[in-house]
Amino acid sequence: MIYHVSGVPGLKVLEPHVSTHGKAWVYAIEDLVTGLLFGVKHDDFDFMLYTDEKGRPVLWECYPGAFEGVYRGRGCSVYELDDRDFMRGMTSWSPELVCEHEVPILNEVPVEDIFARLLSEESQGNLVIYRYQEDMAYRKRISAHVVDRLIRFDAMGRLETDERFQKYYRSLIGGLQDVMDGHLI
Repeated sequence: MIYHVSGVPGLKVLEPHVSTHGKAWVYAIEDLVTGLLFGVKHDDFDFMLYTDEKGRPVLWECYPGAFEGVYRGRGCSVYELDDRDFMRGMTSWSPELVCEHEVPILNEVPVEDIFARLLSEESQGNLVIYRYQEDMAYRKRISAHVVDRLIRFDAMGRLETDERFQKYYRSLIGGLQDVMDGHLI
């Protein structure tokens, strides 16, 4: 059994969609707790996410209050899927599974309060959450993550249209634009 978690209830079939990988795929995951993190809309500018040596998801907030702001007051649906046609190793994130064609849903399980569920998973040791910290080691780690995503996804142009970028990343983007304007070479 594998999972696809979505903020959209009532789906009967999952259809492939193009995401950051540039290919039309249905995405799924084996670990339910990791899947729950995708139950509401967010992106790499909200969180840094990886899986630790125990297979637990580890979530780092990219700005103060990101976890609560993204998840509080929201629900989602956990869709159970047959893993038969899903492929591993197609993306850079090893827990992610993909399928090139539509996938029928075997079962839907609603999660009324994803915020409470994730806090419960954290208290049980199934999820590690690092809340944003002002110390330089934390900020350096997040800055490296955000800079990588800004360049990889050519996202610096979002400064004027994305509230998070205006509030949290304006100086970082300005510095990158200055470094990248060619005057240093």
